[in-house]
Amino acid sequence: MKFKTLLLFIIVFNSCSKKSEFIKGFNCDVETFSNLERIEDVKNLFSVYYPDHWKTNFYYDTHQSSIFTADTTKQLKETTLLDITHISNKIIFDANFLKKFKSNLSELQLTEIHANKIIFKEKPSFYSEATGMNNNFKYYVFNLFIKLDENNYIHSKIEVYGDVMREERICKGINLLEKTIF
Repeated sequence: MKFKTLLLFIIVFNSCSKKSEFIKGFNCDVETFSNLERIEDVKNLFSVYYPDHWKTNFYYDTHQSSIFTADTTKQLKETTLLDITHISNKIIFDANFLKKFKSNLSELQLTEIHANKIIFKEKPSFYSEATGMNNNFKYYVFNLFIKLDENNYIHSKIEVYGDVMREERICKGINLLEKTIF
């Protein structure tokens, strides 16, 4: 009996701490969070798991539904801001999409650090990390677009202000994105 319990524990532990290709691609560690709370968007199109002490806001209209969250117990230059939005519209990761996306970055005076088409949770996706200044702070934004089907996609955005532990905070956001259910 003890052997079966130990074996089950080892299997569960290994599967929970296994790095996905997405997390490996950013050289992030798998992060464990305590007190995660499942939060569903207003339209019940997707759900996320966020630490229960983070402040969460919702937004929706006829074409989108969003969950925005941040750890407001920390200063802006120490926290991670997350915005996950389900959008009812077509998305194609082609030259026109890339041109429009890069034009938006330029309008915001952001410089792209890296970008790529990937597969995220078995869905065609595109990510970009960019940097610039926002409200007199060094600013980093990580965008992930996930094509769900022909008429719907997810746009996830991780925002980090300042350089202090920038990569760790982006990795925290990436780990939380991995927990999104759509």
